[in-house]
Amino acid sequence: MIANLEKIIRNTEEKWLKPLFDACGRQFATMHLPSHDQWHHLRVWKYAKMLMHHTVKKGLAISETDIERLIITVFFHDQGMSETLSKDHGKISRQICKAFFNQSAIEPPPNFELVLQAIENHDKKNYTEAVKTEMFDLQQFINLSDDLDALGIIGAYRYAEIYLLRKTNIQELPETVLINMMGRFQHFTKTFHNDKTFAKSQNQRFLSAHNYFKDLGFQLKQIEYSPESYLGAMGVINVIKNEIIKNKLNPLKACELVLNGNNDFYCHHFFERLQKEMVEGGK
Repeated sequence: MIANLEKIIRNTEEKWLKPLFDACGRQFATMHLPSHDQWHHLRVWKYAKMLMHHTVKKGLAISETDIERLIITVFFHDQGMSETLSKDHGKISRQICKAFFNQSAIEPPPNFELVLQAIENHDKKNYTEAVKTEMFDLQQFINLSDDLDALGIIGAYRYAEIYLLRKTNIQELPETVLINMMGRFQHFTKTFHNDKTFAKSQNQRFLSAHNYFKDLGFQLKQIEYSPESYLGAMGVINVIKNEIIKNKLNPLKACELVLNGNNDFYCHHFFERLQKEMVEGGK
């Protein structure tokens, strides 16, 4: 069953991966939003493949059409953020996806409306709904795959960037992020609680992101926020705020800047791990 899944994924990627990745890159070409650009979409696809492997092992049947719908959903879900930072960007992502197929010679898969609905609703995560395990659920797969990219040090960076861009008050940022992160991760663990190895590996990534925002919250309670400080968890948020957002530095360049010029252990360690995760993620 796994061998067959691998074959279908390879066939799907040969047909879809390059055109979808390239289309996503073009959409973000004039918008500096590293937390949600084509590399985010590529990582989400990596997690989607991971989820498929784990669910197929449990006996879930996934067809080639299911995988085609999923890869398209993945690569368009956040493209609306190239035009708006609103949490309701899914509507614009849907329009961008629809326009792509209207303007290209590529034929969309059957029941294309399922793809458009999943794209539009990917951020309307209802974590109180029962998890479906008896059949492939496109909405559930895109939601879970997207949630997994919110973990790890790269997840901490992504949260920091988008919440800063949405003008979240620095003092309120740690608690706001932690509430969102906990909801996402609890939904994941509820879904995969019987898969101990998979759950444990993602728990480590959850703790990396969680602990950063706990550290930031603690530091902000101890000392007044200073936009010029490059020490500790506050230093991390200021690198993201001043270098990546304000100066539009590529995150990997920001990592190099810190690793070559900042002697603060906390800040250095954070960006060392961010660099490692981004390189491993394919960037």
